[in-house]
Parts: sequence; structure tokens; C-alpha cells
Amino acid sequence: MSTTTPADGRRSREPSVDLTDRYALLARQHEVEMRLADKLGSGCDFSELFSTIAGCSDLPTWLFDMQGRLLLRSDPDHEIPDIASMCADIDGPDPGPAPRLAIVHTPSGMARRCLLVSVDADGKDGVSGWLVMGEGNRNFGRLDRLVLERGSVYLTRHRSLHHSMRLSLADMTSNLVERLLQRGENDERMAAYARRVGIGPGSTCVVVAMDDSACPGGVGDIEALSTALQNSTGGAVLGARTVRGPALIVDAGVAERIGDARLIEEICTVLSTALPDQRVQCGVSGAVGVDGIADGYAEALEIVACLDRFTAEHTRVLSVRDLGPARILVANGNIAAIRRYVEHTLGPLWTDHADSDMENLMATLAQFSRVGHSVRRTAISMSVHENTVRQRLAKVRKLTGLDMLNDPFAQLSVHTALAIIALRDRVHPLWDPRARDLLGGTGFRQQRGQVG
Repeated sequence: MSTTTPADGRRSREPSVDLTDRYALLARQHEVEMRLADKLGSGCDFSELFSTIAGCSDLPTWLFDMQGRLLLRSDPDHEIPDIASMCADIDGPDPGPAPRLAIVHTPSGMARRCLLVSVDADGKDGVSGWLVMGEGNRNFGRLDRLVLERGSVYLTRHRSLHHSMRLSLADMTSNLVERLLQRGENDERMAAYARRVGIGPGSTCVVVAMDDSACPGGVGDIEALSTALQNSTGGAVLGARTVRGPALIVDAGVAERIGDARLIEEICTVLSTALPDQRVQCGVSGAVGVDGIADGYAEALEIVACLDRFTAEHTRVLSVRDLGPARILVANGNIAAIRRYVEHTLGPLWTDHADSDMENLMATLAQFSRVGHSVRRTAISMSVHENTVRQRLAKVRKLTGLDMLNDPFAQLSVHTALAIIALRDRVHPLWDPRARDLLGGTGFRQQRGQVG
């Protein structure tokens, strides 16, 4: 027998722990540790790990969040302790991993002794939940405390491990996306990179390039931007932050190429809404196959280069379809000559933009260019008679010499001039619907002062 002497000097007796009992307790502790370690190492989910913890004791076990809401339970027959008020009382600094004893009442009013230990108390994120064990057909024992304490440690490790795995997978995906955007590797290797990130060999892809260097805080969370695009387009979206700025690959899957224009327009609309409204320059490629992703990225970068040549305080989003061959002219030409080109091509339609008649002619010209040079479609989209469209185009020819009905060169010249205007007038995030109609979502506005 062993004796102890309390502070008041009285002697009390405490029974010795039999060596066999000590060995049995250590063996059970080792068994618990091995069960939890094996379960965590197997790649189990959070609920499976909780079930293993609860299975190490015959007492009821629960997992609550910091507001006292039940997340998981071991036995549906036991009344759930009401720990919401207790959680409010102990909210604050991390109490540490040691289980604490508390008297908790159930909704029926019955008092129950419970052991509680914090989860995610790893010194970084603080407490995010509580692992709780309640007394049932017996009182707490040493092993119960150990199960609860080690259970908390393993739940926290599970969270940290899966967080690290998600970061590692994100880094690996980002690295593969960067490789897909680069030229210089053979088609077979590029196809292998695509397969690793989930892009199939027959997929239709659109590439997005962004320059956010002038935007305070940049575009923010690329994952959130990818999610917004994915929800809208229904395709998979992969992102990476390259040395040239953020980039995205939208994988629309195996799709009819006839839907390319609608897909690109949808991507532009989502980006214009989701991006910060200050000074982000964004280029969107045409639809490409897996073997054309690097070319698509080069196209998108050309659009960004075009935007960078025209200073603006607002965010602008343009696609290759918006600019067409004009991007080659703008990206490599003399800015002063480009501005003169717009004025020379459009003449009084541009220089006299404040005149209401010129504004109507300009709107008709833009819509005619947008709908594929069709008088009928232009009339329908503008809610006017076809003869009205023809009369306006005749006035355009008289004022500028542009024969939009018969001369392909004039049609190309106007498309190029309107594309250059769009480089300055694309406004974020939503455009006036009347203005959007003029260029199919380009946000064209007759504000010569912004271009000239």
C-alpha cells in the first residue's frame, strides 16, 4: 500500500496499481493509438475517423462546432447534450488538448457529466469544434480520457493533412497548366499534361490571360474566379498565376464547334462581372483544341497587349472575336497612326459623335457589322424597317465612302475601326443594354474623347 500526505497533514491511503492492470492499460492505449494511426493513414474521410474514435469506447461520443451545433454522433439512442451555452462561455483562447470535465444538461433537463476536448487547437487556427464524451452506464475511466485526447489530436491532424494535400494538388495542377500554356514541347507531351489535369483529347478549350499588375490587390482568389466561370459555363476551369499574370483554361469538353461564339461571349460576361472593377486587362482566346492551348494563350496575350496600349482606369475584357485581325495592327502598330485610322475610316460619324443623326448612323453601322452584314438581322435587332437600315447605310456611304452593302474591304475596315474603339470603351462590370447591343456585349459607347 502507498500513502500520501495532503496539505492539511492528514494521511490518506491510495491502493497500489497492480502491474498486470498497468500493462493491460498500456496495451489498450497502444491499441487505440494504432487504430487511429491506421485509419488516418488509410486516407479516410472525417466521419470515418470520428467513427473509429467513438468505437474505442463504449460511452456515447459527439462532435460539435463552436456554436454547439451537432456535426457527428456515435449513438442515435443517447440524448444529445445541449452545449451551445457552454460553448459561448468558454469561447476565447485555445484551452489546449487536455479533456475538461463539465456538467451539461440535455434538452429534457437531465444533468450529465461530459468530457470535452477542443479540435483544431493546433496553434494556428484555434478552436473550431469540440469532441465530447458523456457518461452512460458507467463513469469515466483513464482510457476514456486518453481516447478523447488522442481523438482530438488525430482529427486535427486529419484536417491539417488534407489541407496540405489540397495545396499540393493545387500547386501540381498550376504547374501543369503553366506547361500547357508554353510553346516548345511536342504534341504527345502536351497531350499527357492535358490528361493529367483532366482535359480530354477531344475537348474544346478557351484560354484567358490577365494583366492585374495595375489593379490594387490584383484579381484576388483565382480559385473563386475559376468557380464563377465553371458554374456559368458548365465546363472545368483550371487556373495558374504565371510570370505574365493570372491565366485560366476553360475546358468545355467535347462540344459542337457551332457553339464557340456563345461560349466565348459567356466567358467574357462572367469575367466582366467577377473581376475587380479597376484596371484589370483581360484577353480571351478563340476556341481551340488541346494541341492549340499554347496558341490560344498567345492570342489572349495579344489582346492584353492591345489593351495595355490604351490607358484606362476601368477593367476591360475583350476576346479574339471582338478584335479579329485588328489585334495584329494594334499590338504592333503606331498608336498615333491607329487613332488616325479610326478618324479617317469613320470620318464625321466619329468626329461629330454628339450629333444625334451621326449617333444613329454609328449605331446602325456597328450593329450591321456585328450581325454579319445582314440588313434583315440588323433591322430585327434594332426594331426598325429594313428600308430604314438601307437608307442609313446609304447615308454612311455618302458621308464616308464606305459601301457596306457591297464592298468587303469597307466591311473589314469598319470592323477594325470598331474593334479599336472597343479597346478603350469596354466598361466593367455591366454595360448599358442599349450600348451592349451595338457590338454584341463589347460595351461600345460613342465617347470619342476616350479614344482620341
